[in-house]
Amino acid sequence: MRFAVWIGLMLFAAPAFTWPAYAQSAEDEVKVRAVIAAWYQRVSKEPADAPWSLMAPGAIDGGPGYAEIPYQPPEHRSRAAYSGPRINNELASKALKFAYDIDVLKLDPRFAKVWVWERGYFYAAAAQVTYENAASTMFVLEKQENGAWLILAHQGSSQGIPPNKITRPMPDLRDAYYSKCGSACDPRADAAKAKEF
Repeated sequence: MRFAVWIGLMLFAAPAFTWPAYAQSAEDEVKVRAVIAAWYQRVSKEPADAPWSLMAPGAIDGGPGYAEIPYQPPEHRSRAAYSGPRINNELASKALKFAYDIDVLKLDPRFAKVWVWERGYFYAAAAQVTYENAASTMFVLEKQENGAWLILAHQGSSQGIPPNKITRPMPDLRDAYYSKCGSACDPRADAAKAKEF
C-alpha cells in the first residue's frame, strides 16, 4: 500500500511530461491518409510523378517499384550507360482501374504503420470478363520536426485474393479496355470467340 501511495505522489509531484516538437495531434491520421493518397496518385502516372518526394531521408522502397531511366542521346552513351524504357510495376499504374483500402493504421507520436490492400482491375478480352489482381502493401511513416509525415519504408507484394476480399460485383471494364486497345482490337469478334468456350 505504501508503495502505491509513493508512486501516486511521485506522479503527482513530477513535472508534466511533454513530447518533443513532433508530438501527435488530432490531425495526424488525416495527414497520414493524405500522404498515402498522394503516393498512389503519383505512382499511378506513366511515368511515375516523383513519388520519392514523399519519402523521408534514408527511406527504403521495397517495391514492386518503378524505374526512371533517363534518356541519353547516342553520342553521350557509354558501355556503363543504358537508356531504356521507363518501367512502372506498381499496380496503380498497370491496372485499368485501381482502388485501395487501408486495413490497419497505427499511430504513435513519431511513427505510423499502415497496411494497405491494393486492388487492380483488368479486362480479359478472350473471356470477356473483368478480373482483379491484388497486393498487400505496408508503409511506415515518420513525423518530421516540422509536423509533416514522410514515408520511411514502403514494401508491396502481390497476393492471392482470399474469399472475403474478392470484389463482387466486378466493375465492367469492357468499354475502357477497348477504348485503350483501339483499332488493333475487334470487340465484336472477341465476343463471338468468347461464346465458343
